[in-house]
Amino acid sequence: MRLSLPAASFCKVTGLFTATVLAGGVNQRAAQAQPASDRRLDKPDPNSPAIIYVAKKIITMDVERNVSTAVAVAVADGRILAVGSLESVQSEIGNRPCITDLEFEQKVIMPGFVEHHAHPLLGVMTLALEIIAIEDWALPGKFSPAALNQDDYIERLKAVLKTDKSDADEVLFTWGYHHSFHEEIYRPLLDKICAEVNSERPVITWHRSCHEFILNTAALDKYGIEEEDLAGREQVSWENGHFYEKGMEFIIPLIVGDMFSDERIEEGLRIFKSYLLSKGITTICEPGTQMEKDIQEFWEDSLNADDAAFRTYMIPDGRVLFDRHPDDRDNLVAITREYLKWGRGKVEWLPQQVKLFCDGAIFSLLMQLEDPIDGHEGEWIATPEEYAEAFGIYWDAGYQINSHVNGDKGLQVVIDTLRERLDNCSRDDHRFTVVHFAISTEEQVEALGKMGATISANPYYVNALADRYSQDDALGPERANSMVRLGSVANKTSMPMSFHSDVPMAPADPLFLAWCAATRRTVSDDVADPSQTVTRDRALSAITLESAYVIQKEDELGSIEPDKVANFTILDKDPYEVPIEELKDISVWGVVFEGKKYEAPEDTKKKTKPIRTMLAPDSLDWAELGYTRG
Repeated sequence: MRLSLPAASFCKVTGLFTATVLAGGVNQRAAQAQPASDRRLDKPDPNSPAIIYVAKKIITMDVERNVSTAVAVAVADGRILAVGSLESVQSEIGNRPCITDLEFEQKVIMPGFVEHHAHPLLGVMTLALEIIAIEDWALPGKFSPAALNQDDYIERLKAVLKTDKSDADEVLFTWGYHHSFHEEIYRPLLDKICAEVNSERPVITWHRSCHEFILNTAALDKYGIEEEDLAGREQVSWENGHFYEKGMEFIIPLIVGDMFSDERIEEGLRIFKSYLLSKGITTICEPGTQMEKDIQEFWEDSLNADDAAFRTYMIPDGRVLFDRHPDDRDNLVAITREYLKWGRGKVEWLPQQVKLFCDGAIFSLLMQLEDPIDGHEGEWIATPEEYAEAFGIYWDAGYQINSHVNGDKGLQVVIDTLRERLDNCSRDDHRFTVVHFAISTEEQVEALGKMGATISANPYYVNALADRYSQDDALGPERANSMVRLGSVANKTSMPMSFHSDVPMAPADPLFLAWCAATRRTVSDDVADPSQTVTRDRALSAITLESAYVIQKEDELGSIEPDKVANFTILDKDPYEVPIEELKDISVWGVVFEGKKYEAPEDTKKKTKPIRTMLAPDSLDWAELGYTRG
């Protein structure tokens, strides 16, 4: 099967990676496309037959009705007709023709999980590669255990080189390396690793941040790269085979054809769609999406396919639009609204929402910090002055602003900007959203609460980074352990909050994210600042109803109520009944998406062991885990 967007076109666009991923943003080109269609989700036809799904228990997350005894839900034309006991549901739908589906009699139904912040482009590009990362990745057809240090990483890479049967000249692309955990693994060490297993394969390591590539000597030779080719270029190292930030402008055009072949693109799409299904996700949102015609047409084809059991919402990147139209700021809002003409079917653009960026990323320690211990200097993606100007333009036009921010200094800029606009252009229900929410203070949480903000947090930062960053001179143990202050949000404010993965920056696994927030369990099995844990109920709300609220879809999604979209996640166990430590281990049967059943691949229904128990690959019982090596 040929893909809707040929590899050449896909590679052309991903070759713009330097401007897309590196800046955390997009490339913009005005274009026309078909308007989004919701015809499947209109009010159900009174003559349409209904399906009544019967379950062991239905967790509605309906805070007003509190239907605690529900075991049946009727759906028609993609929407919910009734929920409650089987008898009450049958009575409520009256004489409408119906069938009763008993497949979920021994399972638990929840509202379909809502992922506020996912990156389909990076997901497709990374998940089809060999993953050697700091956390486990349980993907359809393969399992990649965590490599927590340099020894783990080297053993994993050696295992792949020894067992992979690809041609000797075929490049081995890996993704997930992180220098803070794996130390320096540059060209000399890559060459040594290959020599120790008698491999002459070209190896290209893609950094976890997606901002760096590292090539071994065989890879440099394959692409004909000579030392003189790099003379005078910024952010490259011939000795280390290292290309980062601006240096990626040189290497990407050379490797992109091999990295994203037709076969790999197709495999990445298959994995991405199947992966979301296996985690119970029925809605994803990409704040700050790629505003590039070829890429959007690719999504409109591939994410409208029958095997995409989720709806995708796009939010434009206001920072890029602001930067690209310095002489036309008066028309910036009108330009932004033009993108609402894009999208069709299950791919839609959200009106009156925009993404802005403040400081740098937490994984690369480029966030802006108040009083860094070691004189650490982060990065501004937008200067405070530029941020405030763009913020004002969109705020005054009534937009909901989603703001990427990680450091407490960056967050103070965000707070000051929000306060200034509220003082000068007050708005109700503005739903300003802090995205990521890594480092903050108690005073900042209180200020955000008073101003009616919402929080979209990545609680995985605590699990993955608290131990390592506690030892980092920039943060220190107090700030590292108090990252993602969700306990303060929940207990001291009325702010809604949602959880997101920012996939592939964290596994797109809502139950795992809920577990991260409810336990704050780190890799070393410690609990980072127990006062910042949240209750089980709040954690589950943050992957359902509150996550829907953050994208202004709470009237459509997030709970099981009449007239809402019939999106359900089907679980083997009740998340309210298992011990909290087992929340992440609950198996997902699959989903009901807009009324239709989709079963997850069988090999994704087994859950990984806790990250701290993962050993080197050769010591794992792969048969027991039910996975193949990725």
